[in-house]
Amino acid sequence: MDTNKMREERAEAEARVLKHLQGCLGSTAWAMSGAVRLRREEVSKACQRLKRKGLVATSPNQATYWQAVKP
Repeated sequence: MDTNKMREERAEAEARVLKHLQGCLGSTAWAMSGAVRLRREEVSKACQRLKRKGLVATSPNQATYWQAVKP
């Protein structure tokens, strides 16, 4: 697969996940997968990339619960 296409797909997945998390209090990757229409694995990877960018974080009480970081 073309590297640019893969990069675009990852960026689109990240944007969809971030938009979803900004519109709610938080979610698990499994629950988000239906809302953003991606496989759970893709959602998890997008969350990890967003976490490295400082845009999302896991809940202090539950490591599988993702939340958007407030600016």
